[in-house]
Amino acid sequence: MPSVKKRGDSYRIMVSLGYDIYGKQIRKTTTYKPPEGVTEGKAEKLAIAFAYEFEKHCKGMTDMNENIRFSELAQWYYDQVAIHTLKPATFANSRKLMYLYVLPYIGNMKLKDINTARIDALFNRLHRDGRKRETYRLRDAGLLKYGTRRPLSRKSGVCMNTLRTLGNGGAVTKETAEKIAEALGVKLKDIFVAEEIGGSLDVGTVKRIRTALSPIFSTAVKKELLLKNPVTNATTPAGEEKERPYLDAGQCKELMTFLDEFSNPQLPRVIKTLIYTGMRVGELTALHWDEVDLEKGMITVKYNLYRLDGEYRLSTPKTKSSARVIALPPQLVEILKEQKAWQDERKKAVGNRWIARGAVFTGSYGEYMSKNYINLQFKRLLEKHGFPDIHIHDLRHANASLLINMGVPVKVISEHLGHSDTRTTETIYAHVFAETMVQASNAISKALAAVEV
Repeated sequence: MPSVKKRGDSYRIMVSLGYDIYGKQIRKTTTYKPPEGVTEGKAEKLAIAFAYEFEKHCKGMTDMNENIRFSELAQWYYDQVAIHTLKPATFANSRKLMYLYVLPYIGNMKLKDINTARIDALFNRLHRDGRKRETYRLRDAGLLKYGTRRPLSRKSGVCMNTLRTLGNGGAVTKETAEKIAEALGVKLKDIFVAEEIGGSLDVGTVKRIRTALSPIFSTAVKKELLLKNPVTNATTPAGEEKERPYLDAGQCKELMTFLDEFSNPQLPRVIKTLIYTGMRVGELTALHWDEVDLEKGMITVKYNLYRLDGEYRLSTPKTKSSARVIALPPQLVEILKEQKAWQDERKKAVGNRWIARGAVFTGSYGEYMSKNYINLQFKRLLEKHGFPDIHIHDLRHANASLLINMGVPVKVISEHLGHSDTRTTETIYAHVFAETMVQASNAISKALAAVEV
């Protein structure tokens, strides 16, 4: 709340904006002089109204009211609010969803015209025909010859895995294509061909858009720009989310027999660690030797690795519960010892070219390992041997399913996976619990059938 003090025929207004890094209070001040001829009471009311407008101006809310357009609200939200409340990767993903799917439809609408019915229409339209985006493919894939990719990766900030995708005829986003064109010193249209991908968005994507959209309106309600959040009572389109396949115990065992086919000797150990621990891929790629105790057979999950603006960055894990300690089975202790020995030899081989990140699993010269690279190599192996088409993250699902089918208590599984509570575990793996209950029912049926006369 701004401070308003009368001084002579004017008012001194002060707004507090918190504290700087040295603990000193940040203040903004101004002076308001009311029009001549107004009463003292009226002058004070005008000064207070002016003070609140001045406070909004100081906090980046100038001219914000129900008549502003949603695009302006979204821009203000990301500039002034989300940057302080969201983790960088979540911030980037949320903003990307807004600019890609929401702003084209309601960006120019005034806040006062956006109600629950409008949001319902938005969700239905996205579900029906929302998958429209431009991708870019190289005119000549031979442009990215071997030996040119790593220097280009460093100069453009585009990861090696993406450059490999382009070199193999794949497509990338406009943003990525622009970075590559700029690094090569050529125009975008000279080396890329634009393609438009269309179709419907699945229910899962619409739900993610809803999750990103709702806080923007909630903030507008808190700032008294709206009376209520129009997303709250909106209806997500009906339809079942695609149930993601996962590997059962037999498939996990079979998969392990093929892991030595990887050309990168670290990848078999990466896959086995994910299966044994159920860690998120970002947690594993962010794991450092300082967080591994091979004598006690324990690892401590402290970080999550993500890539933003061409750089690897560490953040805290997904939730408070995600920061956890995981006990290692003897087999995995031996696997990590093998990794340590291999890495020590690799350091000697590359000498001063080694980048000392302290990571357990690394790129060729010690930098953090790309989870996109891991996923690409993993999918290629699955396809080669006829396994279900799953994502590397789904090994976490396989780990959970193995624990559930072995009868491990749900509370233990929840803590092992780093879920905030058991309800999260039960919701995500409801179908696995259901299968286990059917197995239990069948077992009882067989047991009783054996004693029937």
